[in-house]
Amino acid sequence: MNFAGIASILSAAFALVVGVRWMRSRRAPFACWALGLLIVAGAAGAQSLGEHLGFENHVALFRTFYLLGGALGVVFLALGTLYLSGPRRVAEVATGVLVVYAVAAAVDASIAHVVVTKLDSPAGILGGAFDSIALPIQVALVTFNILGAAVFAGGAAWSAWRFIRDGAGMDRIVCNVLLTVGALVITAGISAAKITNGSLDTLGAYEAGGVAIMFVGFLCLGWSRLASVGRSTLPTAATGVG
Repeated sequence: MNFAGIASILSAAFALVVGVRWMRSRRAPFACWALGLLIVAGAAGAQSLGEHLGFENHVALFRTFYLLGGALGVVFLALGTLYLSGPRRVAEVATGVLVVYAVAAAVDASIAHVVVTKLDSPAGILGGAFDSIALPIQVALVTFNILGAAVFAGGAAWSAWRFIRDGAGMDRIVCNVLLTVGALVITAGISAAKITNGSLDTLGAYEAGGVAIMFVGFLCLGWSRLASVGRSTLPTAATGVG
């Protein structure tokens, strides 16, 4: 199994854990994070199969990988953070915008012409093989990915700092620090693959490592309370995972 396959399995398991958390709490952030992680799992799965079977022989895998990984990979994770730490109205408006964008991106990725001969290189697989993606989708893709990464990683970093300042449980601090680090690792892998024309296997390694770090961070939640039996339960902070 390649690294992308490992990233897909880890993301799916992570999504299951977060999904259970949502079922128990019915909190919107957990629903968005679970959906975002399922999207990451699907993207990594398409990448894994494409590496194994050859994207040039299975263009549908390329379209799926581009849509889930390139267009939608991080924005729904960021939406969860927005629901957690931003004004509810802003999050609801962002949800509407992202739904419209997701539908438009899905349609465009499905019908845009693919230059199959370009699918033998990482640059082509990372989007270069498309020669007719609509300009508004291209602009939105770049904008949403940059903003999404900034909101998700920045929100986790801000929360970690707040928890440290407020003397919150160490589990919450560790969780948000690892969420920040993991998100930055994944972002670095995507950037490295696009800028340096690196291999997809390298991208998969960054993805698997980043998701693993984030997953461990999320699983840390509750350790402080378990270690201090009898202590009053800490109230949930306004921002950050907790």
